[in-house]
Amino acid sequence: MNNSTDTEDYDLASPFLFTPGSVRLVQIQPTLQCNLRCRHCYSESSPEHHEVIPLRKLQGFLLEAGQLGYNYVGVSGGEPLLWRDLESFLEFALAEGFSTSVSTNGTLLNRVRAERLRDLTGLVAVSVDGPPKDHAAIRDSPTAFPMMQAGLSVLREAGIPFTLAFTLTRYNADRLSWLYEFACTEGASGLHVHPLSGTGAAARNLLDAVPDSIEFQVAALLMALLIEQHGPGGPAVIFDVIKRDTVEHSCWPLLKNETEAIRTAAFTDLVPSLVVEPDGCIVPFTYGFPRQWSLGAIDQQPLAEAAEKWRSASSPKVTELIQITLERMEGLRAEYFDLFGELMITTQD
Repeated sequence: MNNSTDTEDYDLASPFLFTPGSVRLVQIQPTLQCNLRCRHCYSESSPEHHEVIPLRKLQGFLLEAGQLGYNYVGVSGGEPLLWRDLESFLEFALAEGFSTSVSTNGTLLNRVRAERLRDLTGLVAVSVDGPPKDHAAIRDSPTAFPMMQAGLSVLREAGIPFTLAFTLTRYNADRLSWLYEFACTEGASGLHVHPLSGTGAAARNLLDAVPDSIEFQVAALLMALLIEQHGPGGPAVIFDVIKRDTVEHSCWPLLKNETEAIRTAAFTDLVPSLVVEPDGCIVPFTYGFPRQWSLGAIDQQPLAEAAEKWRSASSPKVTELIQITLERMEGLRAEYFDLFGELMITTQD
């Protein structure tokens, strides 16, 4: 984000970049096992889940993903610190030239674990849901906040860069001021604000709290003001929503039904992010994307072969979904929107 408070010129940073040659993300979710049972969890992770994807399968997949052009791997879950193969996987990913990150609730971090992670990950993203009472309520744990804050201290002492990940709802944009100050106090290198997904546990507990375009505008303006007030050198801010006109004027090959452009584009420019879900299914764009547009399972066929099948069979329909989504957003006069979340809504119509 820049420091302008003029929303016409305000450039929202987004991890889903459509420019050719940009960061291309693989998100690995090896398990749904978690030590918490959060009320907003899109994957419904919990202590009861114990299944994991075998390390060798994930290593094989990552090799193939790298050959396609993906260059950044993030590990989440579940709680990745419960995955016994985490360090082995990160070491393998680094050896293959990937940048790495880990997303965690922060409650299981300690000095020993931080020392092991220090040379294996470029970034740790720690979930923070607001002040202590807010955090405790949504995490359904009275100890989640102090344990998370202790984890931040461990990361800071170990010299591991970390960001704070915040879930934006329809009712908590006012907490962004607290979050920014907390990030400054704790020494976070950035804030990652993403909208609540109406799936998983959130579909039962918080469905009426899914934010809309008005909340996105409020949050964007507030974050711009915070950055302006604090001046240079503060935490970087990534917001997982995007301006509609940014998408419409991008060079994303799937944006328009141009057969030749889709046929010749690098697959990573068609699908800038892949997600390996806990059962080994590979879906495009975001967790929970409908399985009819998946690339199959990680050990089902070579990834390059699956990608070309997706290009020929799925890209025309996804192109149509994108157009329908953009038209719907224009009809709603939505300046900002959650692109992949809205695509998922379109698939249900």
